[in-house]
Amino acid sequence: MTFADLKSQSMKGQLDQKPNGERDKGLRFLSSRRWYPAAMALGILCLGLLVTVILLIIQLSQVSDLKQQQANRTHQEDILEGQISAQHQTERSSQESQRELKEMIETLAHKLDEKSKKLMELHHQNLNLQEALKKAANYSGIHPASNRPFQFPILDGVVSEETQLLMALGGWFSFDAPPV
Repeated sequence: MTFADLKSQSMKGQLDQKPNGERDKGLRFLSSRRWYPAAMALGILCLGLLVTVILLIIQLSQVSDLKQQQANRTHQEDILEGQISAQHQTERSSQESQRELKEMIETLAHKLDEKSKKLMELHHQNLNLQEALKKAANYSGIHPASNRPFQFPILDGVVSEETQLLMALGGWFSFDAPPV
């Protein structure tokens, strides 16, 4: 069907009359121009309703998006609060561990100081004993310069060997009296 066919049919319908000579009311109403303002008003009203419905759909979509964003933000805030709480807990445990470590270090340092003092005392005692042993070795036993026992190196050069022998055998020595 083409536009020309439709036009010719509508024209035939307008010309159709009832057998008693009256025109069809529906066709007469269509042929009069009184329905144009009503159709225009209805069209504008429908267009307005359509625009209103579209605007309401857009607003509903925006509200839905806002609710979703708010839900996402709330979820992110919950996650962030959990992370902050975990970080604070980690910091507290780290501080506690550092405090315990510091106490342990101080205790170990104190023990080390005590052991060092004790070691220094033992070292000084050892040095004193070594010095005493050296002095004792110089005053008794065999003189390193001779094979005779009971030599007194302190008297070397002052007293003769014969006098030293007398002293070793229990004799008395006097610088005033000649040896017997």
